[in-house]
Amino acid sequence: MAKVMAMVLAGGEGRRLLTLTHRRAKPVVLYGGQYRIIDFVLSNIINSGIRDVGILMQHEPDSMLKHLGFAWTMDRNYMRIDNLFPHTARDTYLSPADAVFKRLDYLLVKNPDYVLIVPGDYVSLIDYQKLIQFHEEKQADLTIAGTEVTPQQTHRFGMMMCSENHEVVDYIEKPKQEVPTTFASMGIYVFNLDVLVRRLVEESQLDQEMSFTYSMLPRMLGQDRVFAYPFRGYWRDVGTVDTYFEANMELISILPELNLYDVRHPIRSRVRFEPPAKICEYGSVKNSIITQGCIIDGHVERSIIFPHVRIDKGAEIYDSLIMPNNHIGENTIIRRSIMDTVSRAAHIEGKPNIGRNCVIGGTGSAEPNRDFPDHLYTSITMTGMESEVPDNTTIGRNCIIYPDVKCVDFKGNTNIADGESVRPSYQQCAPASSPAMRQFRR
Repeated sequence: MAKVMAMVLAGGEGRRLLTLTHRRAKPVVLYGGQYRIIDFVLSNIINSGIRDVGILMQHEPDSMLKHLGFAWTMDRNYMRIDNLFPHTARDTYLSPADAVFKRLDYLLVKNPDYVLIVPGDYVSLIDYQKLIQFHEEKQADLTIAGTEVTPQQTHRFGMMMCSENHEVVDYIEKPKQEVPTTFASMGIYVFNLDVLVRRLVEESQLDQEMSFTYSMLPRMLGQDRVFAYPFRGYWRDVGTVDTYFEANMELISILPELNLYDVRHPIRSRVRFEPPAKICEYGSVKNSIITQGCIIDGHVERSIIFPHVRIDKGAEIYDSLIMPNNHIGENTIIRRSIMDTVSRAAHIEGKPNIGRNCVIGGTGSAEPNRDFPDHLYTSITMTGMESEVPDNTTIGRNCIIYPDVKCVDFKGNTNIADGESVRPSYQQCAPASSPAMRQFRR
């Protein structure tokens, strides 16, 4: 079998995910109850028989290294994962193509026949051996994995036009006008090593930012053998709050397209040493995923409850993602919300970080969020990492409770209207140019 090296692009900031990427790289955003997004990427690679992986990382690397240390420390005779940073501070990765170019030294030492380049921020089930087999059958220099999207989604992807033989004859990155195709690039590439090296060196000599999609790929058409692999299977772009939320909600259905229970395609992740979930006297659960260490004494419906969450008597959770260690107080009602992780200290103290008798989120259309109207407008309310909500508080739709907000930051305001936000005191006092404020700017 040909020698294949996988390069995972895991350095993105993920700003469109708003508070979910606060102090966290996009590929390690929590997903599906007990996973991180990158777990699906790496599981696909290992399930496809590929054992050599380089992970190109840059933004919030500590969060990546922490998760990889917990979940992906493996026998190096079985699978080798190398963490690839820029060589120096001046060598910052400016784009995916630039990142691969700046670590060509690593690839040349490995000297594979083919280089599989994979984004680290998609949730999918893909057998890469089929993609590589297609690449070999076509005697391609570059093969791009592609899938069908709706006409309304074409502006978000690189769109390809192909011949009957699947050769790519035209490519338009994120077209602003209507295009005569719905076949989109998934951002997954198989290159012959010599072609990748030659093209990246040429790209580096141009007076412009290096880019696979805007420059290098279009120039290869008609000069190199570029083919598109028609992928039919599960693949989700979870780069926005809306797509991330809906992809999680899909997992709740009785027969989801992404079957986490299929032993033929195991998704590996961190092994947690937690007690089993407990449903108490007043607890009830319907159409939901409940993970380890949870104590449920309220009602949960159409929701995903991540590890070590406590839901007190009389609380009701609907259509929501409640991430690890949250403690929901008595008689609080939560709808269509994403509640990010808090520390274990909340449980040790025994006091709910989400207060009693609160109403959070809602259903139907609402005023878009004032800070991020283009990113938070589908009635999803978010509470950030390490946040608190005081008792008897009402929070509307499309609201953001920023990371590190404490009860005192509400300043006695118990009614947060649709589209409004609450910031921690250090952001309220910070100038617009400070790192605290730049963290969440559009």
